[in-house]
Amino acid sequence: MSSLQQYIGGIAPVGRRDPKCRFIFVHAPNSREWLNTSRDMLTYVLTYHQVMPAFLDFLFPFGRQEHARDFYFSGFRHESRLDPLHSGLNIPALDRSGQELRMSYSLKSVEKSHGQVHWPWSTRQTAVYHSFDIKTGVSSWVIVKGNQLMKSRMESVTESRSFNNANGFDSPASSFASSLALQLVICDWCSEDWRWYISFLEEALQEKTRRTLAVQVETVSSPIEAKPGRTWTSSSTIPNSEKRVYSDLSILDKSTKSMPPPELPSGPPPPPPGQSHAPAPVSSFNPEVPMDPSNFTFSDMQRVQFLEDRANEVLLILESNMHVLAELELHYKFVRTSEHWPEEFIKEGSAEITRFHNRIASIVNDLRMQLSRTKTLLRLLADRKSLLYGIMNYRSTEASMMLAKRAQQSTENMEVMTKDMHIIAQKTKQETVSMRIITLVTLFFLPGTFISVSSQRLFQLQGAIAMHLLCVKTR
Repeated sequence: MSSLQQYIGGIAPVGRRDPKCRFIFVHAPNSREWLNTSRDMLTYVLTYHQVMPAFLDFLFPFGRQEHARDFYFSGFRHESRLDPLHSGLNIPALDRSGQELRMSYSLKSVEKSHGQVHWPWSTRQTAVYHSFDIKTGVSSWVIVKGNQLMKSRMESVTESRSFNNANGFDSPASSFASSLALQLVICDWCSEDWRWYISFLEEALQEKTRRTLAVQVETVSSPIEAKPGRTWTSSSTIPNSEKRVYSDLSILDKSTKSMPPPELPSGPPPPPPGQSHAPAPVSSFNPEVPMDPSNFTFSDMQRVQFLEDRANEVLLILESNMHVLAELELHYKFVRTSEHWPEEFIKEGSAEITRFHNRIASIVNDLRMQLSRTKTLLRLLADRKSLLYGIMNYRSTEASMMLAKRAQQSTENMEVMTKDMHIIAQKTKQETVSMRIITLVTLFFLPGTFISVSSQRLFQLQGAIAMHLLCVKTR
């Protein structure tokens, strides 16, 4: 902390003047980590340079977070202290007149992310505070970004020969021209890589939904439609009820196996007679890659929804960047028309002002073109998602119809089996009646049979006794 105070303010109580241009970069290991600073250090820096409190609104979205927090918040804030009656602190020892332009804003862009394998892009944000003293030409920058990309770009620009030849910090007018050139570095960053990121989203969408254009819709017969090959006739009388005719009743055959499950159509129908090949599908994809166009899952819907969320995010960021750039350009136009704007800025900095406005207009036009691409992508996403949902709904309905058809066939077969069992029951009833008659007849003749058998046995016993007595007398 003490080293920071000595570096910025010098050794107390003497101190030192502010440099003509000071950059303060606050960064972190990555965009979702703690900033490499402490609260005391950041408070000292912001207090020393009298940073406008509105800058904290753009600073709070940074820090450690698993999911983006206040990421979609963006805007432009400014304070113009050109009027001497409403100027800020006049501190000649620090080379501060109090008549200054102060602004803070937040811009976002997309960058390559090497740490993410399956999603190689990441949306990054940058918070900027800039002040410029119109009397002394002293300017200060506070730039907060997750990585050190903006720092390296500012260093390369300020150290370049073209920048030092065209701009400088020798006079307030040249310092103002330099501040405009440095503003363009940040504005250029917010329009980079959107073309490639949107192309990546388009390719990811086509990869997941291109197959939907090749799905063939096949007509499925109604499950309640009667089968023409099955007939059943019967007479009204019970004795002749067995005279029935059955056809296509393979389920009653013992050798018949269980019915296989239905197969959903997975490809285009065969070509019509006289045509060697089926017509090419509407979509353009590599025919050498084997792909089942009907194989869609709920994860495909989730992936398309994820792509739609990313596209909506791009739409919001592009619109917010365009608003911030428009307000930044409008602010510089407004201060140029102020009666307190120095005349030397109008004479010496007119070319730089014109270049700044032209460049901002070019960036906004590029963002507007990418915005049109994003809106087209969103419409395509909505259409493909509806088509994908329709295909999945159709497949579900088709499967339900197949199951209903199987259930109907099983019901018909059970009906036939029930009727056969009714015939068997009728025959069993007739046989039961016959057995009862036989039993009654048997019971009717049983006493006589018993008496006849008993008399015959009695005669045989008497004969045996008589023969025994005869043998005894003989002896």
